Amino acid sequence: MLRAFTFRLLPNKKQAVLLDRTLADNCETYNAALQERRDAWRMERKSITYRMQQDQITALRADGSYDWLACDIMRDPLRRVDRAFKAFFRRCRSGEKPGFPRFRSRHRYDSFSFSASTVREKSLRIPNVGDIRMRGGRPVNGKPKLVTVKRAGKRWDVRIVCDLGPAPERKTISTAIGIDLGVSAFVTLSDGKHIENPRWTDQARAKITAASQHLSRKKRGSKNRLKAKEVLRRAHQKAANARMNYCHHVSRWLIDNYDLIAHEDLAIRNMTRSAKGTVEQPGKNVAQKSGLNRSILDAAWGILLNQLAYKAEWAGRTVVRVNPRGTSQRCSQCDEIVAKTLADRRHVCGCGADLDRDHNAALNVCRLGRSLAGL
Repeated sequence: MLRAFTFRLLPNKKQAVLLDRTLADNCETYNAALQERRDAWRMERKSITYRMQQDQITALRADGSYDWLACDIMRDPLRRVDRAFKAFFRRCRSGEKPGFPRFRSRHRYDSFSFSASTVREKSLRIPNVGDIRMRGGRPVNGKPKLVTVKRAGKRWDVRIVCDLGPAPERKTISTAIGIDLGVSAFVTLSDGKHIENPRWTDQARAKITAASQHLSRKKRGSKNRLKAKEVLRRAHQKAANARMNYCHHVSRWLIDNYDLIAHEDLAIRNMTRSAKGTVEQPGKNVAQKSGLNRSILDAAWGILLNQLAYKAEWAGRTVVRVNPRGTSQRCSQCDEIVAKTLADRRHVCGCGADLDRDHNAALNVCRLGRSLAGL
């Protein structure tokens, strides 16, 4: 069982320069490896593998000109290029329309990974950089396997992936719940409870808009533009952190209170590509026309479902994905189909059922989840 621990790095000026230099060098290696693969196929119809490029790195380091950079870190761009091409061909075989791997700008190459070295309680040793102080996060447990250092504006973060051993056994299911994800309410439970949607983007819209306008008035290439760009990044990052933290609280509460959690197996990427319509705004009588896809992404359904999956594994709980087809249209009491549009927020059936649309869907999800779990 793997678990990631995230900390903030506090490098001194010399270490920060080395980290920036490492990212710049890795970016050049990434672009060179990508160009070599592309040109070899276009000119000679020859496939370049990771092993072949790895051998080139070994030969390149023979003269000692790259001794300042650890070999494992220098090979990280090659692994990224290899994963990018494997993902590209996998999507081609599945009938999708993937984009060809692209070159990276230095401003968009912000992380590097290496095998775990020395990890202490409040410091991390990065090869050829030294011990860097860490702050925040929980104590590291298990055996460190992989370390990823990431630059976020002017700050540095590190993620340490550790192996905690085998996962705990599944607990006996005594409490089961079905959840329906939405925009008006973030989560609706089959027992009738609702978890509100804070709408983090709307809360941060004023600051983001002001920062974006301030950035647009700056001259390209100037230092003031870089400062304004950092202000805009922090505004977006603050909303993203609040969204992530809220999902952590919701997922932890669900895992602590229920042994079986059933949810719809949603294709969120497809929904955000084609979602069009109106979204109900709290405190207003009419729905404002806006992209439903933006509201879905702001609600962060994918983040919540991902957190439920790995937290359930850690706690020995059971999470079941059910087919979402018909969960909103089918009556949870008599199993009849009651056609509804997105504007219909109540489920009213001839059998006498009259309840919230999302509550009805959550009941159907719960029933399907219990069936898949063998209850």
